[in-house]
Amino acid sequence: MTQNINKNKILVNIEIVRGDVSKSINYEYTKRSEEERPMALDVLMQAQNTTIPDLAFRYGCRARNCGVCTIDINDRPRVACRARVKNGDKLSAIATLPVLSDLVVRRDGIPRQLRGLKTTATGNDLNVEAPKEYHELTACIECYACLDKCPMHAKNFDKGITNKVMEDLPNPEDGYKYGNPFSLLKLERICLDPLTSDQGKEIAIQKAVDLGLESCIACPGCKCGVGIDLKGKVIKPILERAKDKL
Repeated sequence: MTQNINKNKILVNIEIVRGDVSKSINYEYTKRSEEERPMALDVLMQAQNTTIPDLAFRYGCRARNCGVCTIDINDRPRVACRARVKNGDKLSAIATLPVLSDLVVRRDGIPRQLRGLKTTATGNDLNVEAPKEYHELTACIECYACLDKCPMHAKNFDKGITNKVMEDLPNPEDGYKYGNPFSLLKLERICLDPLTSDQGKEIAIQKAVDLGLESCIACPGCKCGVGIDLKGKVIKPILERAKDKL
């Protein structure tokens, strides 16, 4: 497919999938200049402001809610406000979570996995500095791109998630039974936190095991939407901490 120029307008043809593949539509994004390389979020916002006013999607720019704009671009998870698109690209909801509407997915089942976890000690020195490794993990924006192709997360959906029918999926309000790289990152941060007691670290590691950590042993690795070395900085350290439990 080639770029179209119509009445001095430079158009980019983008496929937008509205919740289900049967609702796929073609949208022509109007570039503001010949040099513009639009982000996926630019396309969605223009589509909503022009021909698809009821198009549902999320973004948290300037609202301290970074990461929620994550969608699939050509079936791969990308942060929409950072990912440039080209002619013929396809935008759809991320395939790893159930769809609520159009490109909006239900995200709450992920953070609920760690609900009620109490690991922080009260007697440690509050002035102690956290190690560099801890601060590196704070770059996570909770985009959940790391769920893609995760064998541990996939166990939550025995029948698959391709049909994305909410009634057929686990109840997110209960928190998904099996974990993912994001939940392991949070647990590794707990272990690296100088305020966490030895008992707290033990609780965090046991939680990782309970979430299905053994799935990571044979997994080739996972990818982060913002470039965190999940395999080297999260998976390997937490597997080493839990080696006596696996």
